Amino acid sequence: MTTLLALAVSLCATAQQQTYNITGTAIGHDGTKVMLVSEDKSPIDSTVVADGKFQLTGPLTVQMAMVKMGGTSEAIILHEKPIQMTFQRVKSERRGKAIEVPEIKVLDDKEHDLLKDINDMQMFEMMTMMAIAFSKDEQGETMRDSLAQMWMGIKERNKALQDSIARNCPDNYVAAFVMNQFMSKDHSYADLKPIYDQLSDRVKASAIGQNLAATMEKLSSIGVGSIAPDFTLPAPDGKEISLSSLRGKVVLIDFWASWCGPCLREAPNVRKVYQKYHEKGFEVLGVSLDEASKREAWLSAIDKHQLTWLQGSTLKGWQCPVAKLYNVTAIPAMFLLDREGRIVATNARGEKLEEEVAKLCE
Repeated sequence: MTTLLALAVSLCATAQQQTYNITGTAIGHDGTKVMLVSEDKSPIDSTVVADGKFQLTGPLTVQMAMVKMGGTSEAIILHEKPIQMTFQRVKSERRGKAIEVPEIKVLDDKEHDLLKDINDMQMFEMMTMMAIAFSKDEQGETMRDSLAQMWMGIKERNKALQDSIARNCPDNYVAAFVMNQFMSKDHSYADLKPIYDQLSDRVKASAIGQNLAATMEKLSSIGVGSIAPDFTLPAPDGKEISLSSLRGKVVLIDFWASWCGPCLREAPNVRKVYQKYHEKGFEVLGVSLDEASKREAWLSAIDKHQLTWLQGSTLKGWQCPVAKLYNVTAIPAMFLLDREGRIVATNARGEKLEEEVAKLCE
């Protein structure tokens, strides 16, 4: 069976090489350097404003990019259609003083408009979260609660926007971008597959589409019904433990960390189920996302919270290869496996955990 990634690569290979073409006006700014850089800030192209105009053109790789000039920048999707923009300095006021602020505008570009909507909403969510983090005690709980409610509302609006773009803009590269960058972190393969299928061949063939296809392949390997990918981790005593060595048992893979409050609040429930069903073939394998500098905190948490089941960690934090293998971007995260190593649940917590384990250990 052809994989999604192989199909995307095939579509890309058969596509004719195209070029990008960015043109702009910058009246009164002759000599200003214009730079086009990739998402990782690698240079793609550059030019200088002459006679109030500039142009960037070259072989196209559809990707996230940034146009930088005159002390400001603008995020764009570099694509095959002509992109027009303007640069100017606009009057503004800051702390009661009149100033001029550099401004890049992209004209009549649907890809850019959708990307800007997403970026603006992400910034709004981040700024609200920072306001909560830096709120002072004297501002009181009422202010914090109000900010928290605002943040939750913004977060829901952000998710709704992402979902709307992904479902309703199948011929826009931004649809693939938001699916890969955001939706893949809290949606299953089964949720995303129908949305992916409706994307146009143009989008799937792009580098952005191929990145999404690779993510979809990873999600398909850790979805309910799939055999859980094997891994090996160092235990606290230095010995290694592998998931495959537990085949024949019902296994809960529990991603956690010593600094994770929600993880530790779930620990008593895991302990209760472990103690009740361990003799019937239930095992827990804790995968800690602590870092090397927090090794003692990891060991202390195991002892303090009576996490008496199997434990392992690479002590690489979020760079843990097992977390990457299982697409873990938030903790606690749990994967429940049957005796054949097949994933049967990815959100079994609280009472649901015992219900699922009881059925598997009958």
